[in-house]
Amino acid sequence: MATVILGASDTIETEFSGDDYKQLSPTEKYHSLLFRSVDKLFNFLGTDRKRLGPHLTDFVSIEAQSLGREGYGFAIKDANDLGFGGLACHTVDLGGASVGGAIQQAYTIVEANPNAVVLVAAADVPKSVFKQVSDLKRLTATVCHKDWEMPYGATLIGLYSLLCEKMMFESDINATDLEEITKQFRNVAINNTRAFQYQKELTDKQLKKPLAGVYSTPMIAIVTDHGFATLVTSDETKQKLIDASIIKKDSKHVYIAGSGHSAHAEYLIQKQDLRSPAALACERAIALSGFGREEIDYAWIYDCFTGMIIHEASLYFGIPAKDVANSLKKGMIPTGKKEIPINLGGGILNYQAAMSLSGACGLIDIMSQYGLATDPIPNTMSEEPNVSLLGGNGGIDSINSVVIFSKTKPMNRARTPIVTKPLTVNIPKVTEGETGTIVSATPVYFNPGGDKKPPYLLVVSRTTEGSLILTNLYDKEFKELTDSSPSDLFHKEVRFQKIEGKIQACLTF
Repeated sequence: MATVILGASDTIETEFSGDDYKQLSPTEKYHSLLFRSVDKLFNFLGTDRKRLGPHLTDFVSIEAQSLGREGYGFAIKDANDLGFGGLACHTVDLGGASVGGAIQQAYTIVEANPNAVVLVAAADVPKSVFKQVSDLKRLTATVCHKDWEMPYGATLIGLYSLLCEKMMFESDINATDLEEITKQFRNVAINNTRAFQYQKELTDKQLKKPLAGVYSTPMIAIVTDHGFATLVTSDETKQKLIDASIIKKDSKHVYIAGSGHSAHAEYLIQKQDLRSPAALACERAIALSGFGREEIDYAWIYDCFTGMIIHEASLYFGIPAKDVANSLKKGMIPTGKKEIPINLGGGILNYQAAMSLSGACGLIDIMSQYGLATDPIPNTMSEEPNVSLLGGNGGIDSINSVVIFSKTKPMNRARTPIVTKPLTVNIPKVTEGETGTIVSATPVYFNPGGDKKPPYLLVVSRTTEGSLILTNLYDKEFKELTDSSPSDLFHKEVRFQKIEGKIQACLTF
């Protein structure tokens, strides 16, 4: 027995009549995206809700954050609204790692019960809901620590820029590298009629207008309304469904060979050494799959920001970030023994992204490579990959999920695991007058509705006691610095002083 995935569908707003969709309430849009995705998937399998419904055992869904549809009850309600009763319902909330986490949940269910038939489906409508400055403030309040980040003007983009600037400094990566990678993935998506960036040319002017650090709008994931659905079961149960004429006889599948996820900390300031959970999540999935990293033929890696593709790919495959960046300029990544293509649909920078279920973009991309997507991306490999990797990232690089798919049935093969350093939690603690060293810095140019008006600097410093502290930056005369090259600030000594009621980092030179 082995766990298989039978296909995937997604629904975008342009599938509906423009005026009809715009007139729907956010909840009605949500239901339209969810129901259509399920029906498209079932039609792809040669069935419908009435015939397949009695054979479903579980429903796994992802919370629709923009609607506040949180908790187990909403999963039950959605299952009932779809016409399914008696299912075991499950919810997943791993931020942008949720799609990988939902597939992992389905995989776990089937591995424990080969007779299980698991529907994974979700939708969200952030483009329709988040339209006001107050919405951006609410998002900031969700991702930023109220005591150690928000008072300093921290934003989601600013915190990701801190991670990017650190990677760039340590790996000799520059802004031009990121611009070329961004252009590469726009180019592969620009002729995809289902991509949000369809026929939208990328200009140098757009790339040269940063929001924080090197990050400009084209380097940040778009936000759209989106829905998706997929079906997971065992190869034995799939055959039973075929024999009973519940799904069509020529239904294909790929195997879910392994999955894993790792959660580090809720907030960036709680991440000791600003370390990522990506390496550990990948190691868990790889170890379970029995395949080696060198056997992976294709990957989709979460690209909420351009720098994150470099960062995650480097950690997944153990390759220096600079080498990854150079390969990404041609849409490839090195895996140790070869280069493989990634994100042939353009990623969430260009295709579709609905917050916690934005990883559905990657699921559609991967399934397109195997002929298992109802609406495949136009760019696929010339030959179906045997082994593929789907990666997801949630929070401020706080949670990571990895799923390994294979065309051939996975075998239990002994392999030597890669030892990963344990992730530890940082406890922000500092005393006035204590000294420290800057470990990352970024200018912030965009903070609509925020109490702190840009431009200003965010810096993360390590105290002499080893704790990480996020502050703004002042000179030795206690005058705030508003714009400085981050590379000039790394490893500079600071002294912590209380200024206007807040602990701030002040340069000592």
